[in-house]
Amino acid sequence: MKERIHTIPVNEAFLSGDECPFCYLERQVEQRVIKYTLGSGASYMEPEVRGETDRQGFCGAHLKKMYDFGNTLGNALILQTYFVGLFEEMEQEMDRFRSPGKRGLFGRKGEEGESTLVQWMRKRQSTCYVCGKIEYNMERYVETFFYLIKDGEFRERVENSKGFCMRHFLRLMEAAPDLLPNSQLDWFYPTVFHLMKSNMARVKGDLDWFIDKHDYRNATAAWGNSRDAVSRTMEKLQGLHPADPPFRSEPR
Repeated sequence: MKERIHTIPVNEAFLSGDECPFCYLERQVEQRVIKYTLGSGASYMEPEVRGETDRQGFCGAHLKKMYDFGNTLGNALILQTYFVGLFEEMEQEMDRFRSPGKRGLFGRKGEEGESTLVQWMRKRQSTCYVCGKIEYNMERYVETFFYLIKDGEFRERVENSKGFCMRHFLRLMEAAPDLLPNSQLDWFYPTVFHLMKSNMARVKGDLDWFIDKHDYRNATAAWGNSRDAVSRTMEKLQGLHPADPPFRSEPR
């Protein structure tokens, strides 16, 4: 299949050797978004970008990564307008607040019995500018993955990959029935199941040996591929790259 702009990143991810090609893509997108937001282009000074960051805010994980990136003034400017808007909304919600009263023993739970203040706080805590950009791109990458499956060369790359983390395995399983015809599902399920079983077993074996290697009786034995088994196990479980150094604007 002829390479196109939207297929290049997905093909590169499946050649990367990462424990999960979608984690590889997600990490690239995350760093690109943080650099775009806080980097030398100073997009945080553009009204459109600032309006989005003020509206969506940031999750705790990405606040930390933005701090690690190193543009302290840029972070301060972004947080200033976001904080002002958040504070104003909070005051308004508090002024409108009416105590819902104590629920009885068999009282109903759920949004019907919640104050608008609680609903507003939950909504504010559920959005993140960086997460939103990542999700938009990852949705495109998943669609591209299923588009490429009809190509024999790409299927071979998938078959030679290390499978997926559990988080992205779930995402593929959810999307497959809607994005693949039955003829390709007949290839997809057996292939992905084999990849997951064999590579989860491989990582488990590395983790087992990492533990056994700390037994004094194995002190002179070779480490094999187990030195980074803990970080790779974490990636297989949740799509993390815990061994990565913080992503910074400039090396320190």
